[in-house]
Formats: sequence, C-alpha cells, structure tokens
Amino acid sequence: MNDELPNSKPGFTSRPPLEQRLAHRPDVLARLHELADTLEQSVGDHATADLAEARVSAQVRQLAREVLEQWAREANDHAPAQVRTRHREAIPYGKKKR
Repeated sequence: MNDELPNSKPGFTSRPPLEQRLAHRPDVLARLHELADTLEQSVGDHATADLAEARVSAQVRQLAREVLEQWAREANDHAPAQVRTRHREAIPYGKKKR
C-alpha cells in the first residue's frame, strides 16, 4: 500500500520521510506518535466526537509548546554566531582579557 500523498502542487519535490527529518528531534517525533496513538485509541474505544476532539486538542497544544520550546533553544544557540557574522564590529560579551 502506498502511504504517500499525491503531489498536488506543481513543482512539488519529494521530501524525506518524517521519521528521518525528525531523527535529531526525538521529543517531537515521540509527541507525533502519541498523537497518532490518541487518534487510534479514540477510534478504538468508540469515543464521541467531543471526547476525540478534547483528546487530540490537548495533544496538539502540547506538541505546539514543545516545538516552540525547541525552536527557542535552537534560535538561542544560533544567535551569537548570527551576531558575529552580521555585525563584525560587535564586541563579544564576556570577561575582559588582560
């Protein structure tokens, strides 16, 4: 069975599988698996639409929080290098050397 979606957009290039793209972000990948588990559980236990929505919404909010936290950490890690390349005259913050 082909699980890939058809290329509906012109100029669409194929992307690596999601598992491969998120290999260096295991927390995000784990959260996506939990989201899929929640969906399967809701179908399996014949949950009402309201209950399924509440379950999935909670998982999506948690995913969004974790993705944004990871983005902030990565952006913070890259900030000093970006300042040095964009503003070469900037003086690095740190202890003065004698």
